[in-house]
Amino acid sequence: MGLRDLFSGSGRAKSRVDKLIKAAINKYTQSAERYSAMEDLLKDGSDEALVGFMRRFTVVSSKSIEDEEEKGWAYRQLSALGDKSLPAVKQFCLEHDSIAWALRIIEDVADEKQEWEILDVLLAQHPPGYERDPSKKIQLLTHVAEIEDDAVPKILAGYLADPDEGVRFFAAEQLINFEDESTKEALVARLLDDNEDSLRLRNKITEGIAKLGWDVSEWSTALAGQVGEEHTLQKGHIVPR
Repeated sequence: MGLRDLFSGSGRAKSRVDKLIKAAINKYTQSAERYSAMEDLLKDGSDEALVGFMRRFTVVSSKSIEDEEEKGWAYRQLSALGDKSLPAVKQFCLEHDSIAWALRIIEDVADEKQEWEILDVLLAQHPPGYERDPSKKIQLLTHVAEIEDDAVPKILAGYLADPDEGVRFFAAEQLINFEDESTKEALVARLLDDNEDSLRLRNKITEGIAKLGWDVSEWSTALAGQVGEEHTLQKGHIVPR
């Protein structure tokens, strides 16, 4: 920003918003100062100010109780704005990694169409594949898994081959909890993958299929050496020994 821009009306407004954001996310300042800055950002109401306001979710202040209280307050204030907050919430989710609170706002204020429009963009941003830090992907999938929609099992099944073991395990665990037999083939494929080196994931899938009583006779030959020492195959079903 040049001097001419700085002293223009828009330049002064941006400078003020930037200062408020800096105060709102300063984890070392007094709680009252952060509240005051966040209130002023809400009064501004621009997408830039609201995205900056949500950056409070990305910072852990020095006092844990105050930290949770402030984040809870911020969440309630944004939810109270209704769906007019959604453009800023979407922008925040695309630009930042700590999105759990923002996803709660989406759940509160978006209708089904609005929610999926945002989630589809985020899922496209974080498809199955390598990420240095998969925490955002897991936050996103945790939110998706809580939605009652026929599309959810198919989405999660796609993450069974994610490079991150934590993502794969989460996807498998949720699919087993859903008890949706349409995902049986994807779960068996994970179990049969010679590159799968996670014992806890193999155990989770094996125990889940056994508990659900699914017929896996189509893959009996291939599964014979893949069900571990605590299970066996009997009449096309995985059963405990």
